[in-house]
Amino acid sequence: MRPWLALAAALAALPVEAAAQETATQGIFEGHGIVKAVAPKTGALTLSHDDIKGFMPAMEMMYRVASPELSRDLKPGDEVDFKIDASKYLIVEVKRIAPGK
Repeated sequence: MRPWLALAAALAALPVEAAAQETATQGIFEGHGIVKAVAPKTGALTLSHDDIKGFMPAMEMMYRVASPELSRDLKPGDEVDFKIDASKYLIVEVKRIAPGK
């Protein structure tokens, strides 16, 4: 079998979800994670989050927020659910699920 044909066959066998997870650029996605830091002036959140299905794998990353009020009462260690606009990497909603320990 030619090398390029073997590569094409291997890529075709990849799960569709894995390919979509890396290519999603539009839509609002739901995530879950732990607050690592809150920027004092902007309210930007650094989150350590689980996989965001259809958008991105688990990682720790800083995100802008639609409004500083969204993160005003959050503290490092808080467990949160959030919604993120994939086209802007912007958190549009966040809810504390459990306070930090």
